[in-house]
Amino acid sequence: MDREAGMTEWNDDRLDEFRERVDDGFAKVDRRFDAIDKRFDSVDKRFDALNERFDGFYRILLQGTVAMVVGILGLLGVLVGMVGLQA
Repeated sequence: MDREAGMTEWNDDRLDEFRERVDDGFAKVDRRFDAIDKRFDSVDKRFDALNERFDGFYRILLQGTVAMVVGILGLLGVLVGMVGLQA
């Protein structure tokens, strides 16, 4: 009986030690994930800045295309008007 009590106490101590090591391991993993989250936040900021640049480029490209189309249509209108006057 005395031996069984000692074994139970020994097992409880071992389980407590194991639980502490597991908790420490999870704490380390949590710290690593926090560090990774910070790095991703940094990358997100860079992508946001890059996205703003592309938005500006897209806006300029779209405005230039619309201006060209309007100019070409205006030129065609002038040419049609000149041909109409010649006839």
